[in-house]
Amino acid sequence: MPSRMSWFNREVLLQIGRGTGWVSIVYFLGLLFILPIQLLMIYSDETKSYYPAPNNLFLVNFTFQIGLMVIIPVILAVFLFRYLHVKQAADLMHSIPLKRERIFHQYALTGMIFLILPVAVITFIILLMHNTLDFSNLFSIKDIFYWAGTTLVITLLLYTAAVFIAMMTGMSIVQAVLAYTFLFFPIGMTMLLFFNLKIVLYGFPSDYFLNRQLEKLSPITYAAVLDSRKFQWNDGIAYMILTIVLYGLSLFFYKKRNLEAASEAIAFPKLRSVFKYGVTFCMMLLGGSYFQEVSYRSFNWTIFGYVIGAVIGYLGAEMILRKTWRVFGRIKGLIFYLAITAVLVIGVHILGFYENKIPEEAQIKNVLFSNQFGFYTNEDTYGEYYTPLPMKEKANIEAVRRLHQQLLSDKKINQQKENSHSVNFYIQYELKNGSKVTREYSVNERLYEDFFKPIYESKEYKRSTNEIFKLKENKIKTLTLRGNGPDSQGVALSNSNDIKEVIAALRKDVLAESYEDNRYFKGSAIEVYLGSDHYLSFEFKPIYHNLTEWLKQKELLKEAKANAEDVTHVLVAKGGAENLEDVEKVKTDIEKSTDTLDVTNKDQIEQMLNNVSADSNNDYTAVFYFRSGHYYEVMYFDEKHAPAFIKDHFK
Repeated sequence: MPSRMSWFNREVLLQIGRGTGWVSIVYFLGLLFILPIQLLMIYSDETKSYYPAPNNLFLVNFTFQIGLMVIIPVILAVFLFRYLHVKQAADLMHSIPLKRERIFHQYALTGMIFLILPVAVITFIILLMHNTLDFSNLFSIKDIFYWAGTTLVITLLLYTAAVFIAMMTGMSIVQAVLAYTFLFFPIGMTMLLFFNLKIVLYGFPSDYFLNRQLEKLSPITYAAVLDSRKFQWNDGIAYMILTIVLYGLSLFFYKKRNLEAASEAIAFPKLRSVFKYGVTFCMMLLGGSYFQEVSYRSFNWTIFGYVIGAVIGYLGAEMILRKTWRVFGRIKGLIFYLAITAVLVIGVHILGFYENKIPEEAQIKNVLFSNQFGFYTNEDTYGEYYTPLPMKEKANIEAVRRLHQQLLSDKKINQQKENSHSVNFYIQYELKNGSKVTREYSVNERLYEDFFKPIYESKEYKRSTNEIFKLKENKIKTLTLRGNGPDSQGVALSNSNDIKEVIAALRKDVLAESYEDNRYFKGSAIEVYLGSDHYLSFEFKPIYHNLTEWLKQKELLKEAKANAEDVTHVLVAKGGAENLEDVEKVKTDIEKSTDTLDVTNKDQIEQMLNNVSADSNNDYTAVFYFRSGHYYEVMYFDEKHAPAFIKDHFK
C-alpha cells in the first residue's frame, strides 16, 4: 500500500528547496526592503513628506513592488519545472516510484508555498509595526490585508499561467517568453484586433472598445494601475477561478505530455500548427498597424505591412519549431494563409454588411452623437458632466442619419490622410429592440458644415453634450471668470445667487450660439470649482451677450475679461500662421514683415478683442501686446469678422 507521505516525498521536497528555494528568499528580502524598512524610514521622518498618499500600501515603492510581483512568479515557474525541459532530468524524475500527478502536485504546490510565505511573513511584520508604532494615520489593518490579498491573487495567477506554459513547451527560454506572451495575449490581441478592424472596416469604433478598462484583461496591466485604482473583489474572484482552471489544465497536460518533448519548442505536435499560424496572424496585424501609422494611412503601405508581417511571423515560427534558419523553402502554408486571408477581407468589403448598415428611422429609439472622450469612458468621479446624453427628437435623429449616409458616400475621401480640419466623432443608435449600432469617423469638418450645423444648433444637442446644462448650482463652491492677459484681475463669485444668475446667463448664451460662432470665437476662461480639487471649465466668448450684460450691471466686466486698457498695441499681418508649434516664430515673422498694421487706437483694439479667433486657418494674424512684462497673444481674424479698418489697410 502506498504511503500517505508520498504526496510530499521528502527527497523531492529537498531537491525543490535546493533548486528553487532561493527565489522565495529573494522575494522575501525584496519585499522586506520595499515595505517594512521603507515604512520604518517614513516613521523616522517626522514630516513624513515623501509618503505619497495614505490608505494604499501599493504606493510605497510601487514600481519595485510591481516589478517583483510580475517577475518572481514567472522565474519561479521556469526554474521549478526546468527538469521537464532537460531529457536526462525528465527521465530521472519520472523513474522514481511516484505517479505523475503526485510529482506535479508536489512541485506546483511547493511553488505556491514559496510565493505565499514571503507575503505572509511581510504581512505579519507590517501588522506588528502597525500595532507597536503610530501608523494609524497612514494606513489601517484593513489596508494591510487588502495589500496582502491583492498581491497573492495576482501573483498566484501569474505563477499558474507560467506553470501552464511549462507544460506546452520543452525549452525553458521559450517558456519564459511564451508565459509573458500568454499573459499579455488577451489585452494585446484585443488591441491589435480593434485597431486593425478600424483599418479594414470603415466606421469601426475602435476607441469606443479600447477605452473600456481593458487593463483587466491581463493581470500584469491590472497590477500596473494598482497605485491609482482599487482591486475589485469581483475581479479577484475571477482571477482565483482562472488560477484554479489553469492549475487543472496544467495537471491534465502534464499527464498527457511525452517525455521526448524535452528540448522541443512546442511539446504537443497538434499545437504546433496553432502556434505557427497564431504567430503569423499576430505579426500580420502588427505589421499592418505599424505601416498604417508611419505611412499616414497609405493603403499600399498598409497592405505591404500586412504581407511582410505575415511573412516574418510565419518564417520566424518555422525557425523556432524546427530550430534552424533553413526554412525559406517551406512557404506553402504561408501562401495558403495569405490567399485565405485576402479572400476573407475582399469578401467583407464586397458585401459591406457592416460598413453600410444604417438603421431605419422607425427602428431607432434614440441616437447619441458626440466628439467627446466621455462618450466611451466614464471612469471619472465627475463623469456625469462629461458623458453626453442621447437625443430623441425626430429631427435630430434624421439629421444624424443624413450625415451618416453622406459619410458612406464619401468613404474614399474620408479614408485619406487627416489634416488640421479633421475631427473625430461617434454615432451610436439605440434601437427599439435594445441593441446598439456604434460607429466612429474622422472627417474634414469643413466639408460637412451643412450637415453638422442643424445638429449642433439644436437645443437638444446642446443640452445633451454641454456640461453647463448638467451642472447643479447647489454643488458649486466658487465660480471664477479669468480674463486673458497678466493684468486681468479676474472675478471670483461665491454667493449662491450670483452663481445661479451667471449659470443661467451662460446657458442662454450657449443655446443662442450659432454653429459658425461656436467654431470661430475664443473666449476667456470660466472655472467652476466643485470641491475635491475638481474643476469644470467653460468659455466666456465676446458673443455671450447675456453674461456680458450681467457683468456690466455688476460693474465686473473689466475684471472678467481683457480690454483695450490692458493692451499697448496690436500688430496685424495678412494671412494665417503656418507653424503653430512655434508661436514665438509667428510673432517674430510678423515683427520683421514690412507689410503690417500697427493698431494703437483703444476703440479699434476693443473692437478687435471682440472679434478674434483662435483658429489659425484664417485671413489675418494679429499679435496683441499686453502692458505687463513681455506678455503677448497671437490671435486671428477671418474676412467676415475682421474690422473694416484692417480690411481697408490690406486692400
